[in-house]
Amino acid sequence: IKNLIDEKALTNFRNRAMNNEKFNTRGTAQNDDIYFQNTEARNSDYVNAIKIVEDYMKKVNEITGSNFKPFNYYGDRKAKNVIIAMGSVCDTIREVVDYLNKNGCKCGVVEVHLYRPFSNLHLDSILPKTVKNVAVLDRTKESASNGEPLYLDVVAALQNRNLNIIGGRYGLSSKDTTPAQIKAVFDFLASKNRHHNFTIGINDDVTKLSLKIDESFELPNNMTEFLIYGYGSDGM
Repeated sequence: IKNLIDEKALTNFRNRAMNNEKFNTRGTAQNDDIYFQNTEARNSDYVNAIKIVEDYMKKVNEITGSNFKPFNYYGDRKAKNVIIAMGSVCDTIREVVDYLNKNGCKCGVVEVHLYRPFSNLHLDSILPKTVKNVAVLDRTKESASNGEPLYLDVVAALQNRNLNIIGGRYGLSSKDTTPAQIKAVFDFLASKNRHHNFTIGINDDVTKLSLKIDESFELPNNMTEFLIYGYGSDGM
């Protein structure tokens, strides 16, 4: 991807780095006569960034054979129940989606690759029109809020569609997320007793927000099992 990099722009960027040999003043105060205006004037930069990122994703796809978009949909094109998530959990969700769809379930997953700036248009266009129920998985907890960041963005982006959108949490502190837990989310979406702010991966015996997990559920084993040895505070 070296040919995609503007070397002159990169050099200019590096030259703007803080350097003891090149003194300059930054971070001066702005008063109310200009600060608000300057803050809003940046709006167009964030809007334009979406198209720039999308264009570079296409160029990277051409080089690597990948298929990155701001949002990627995977699953049945007539899905009724969909999970929206980002990061490595999407690999697990994909495998569960494959298994469930082969067994008559119409479901899918939306993988978020561009979180900021968030593109409402791209998300709305990638989501099948047949979708009725959406579960948004966040790997964080905003205590005392109405929901986690990705969930709130999805609700705002899809407010004009008649959807049941609920949010849930998973994987905090690298807590394992298994196929059985993902299946529980799809089962939960298909049920009539859905509730917001659910959790998977733990047994919440205090606030009772955890989903019931069928621990006996396993995907067909077509992979070689292996063990990774490593180090780190995240449990590796």
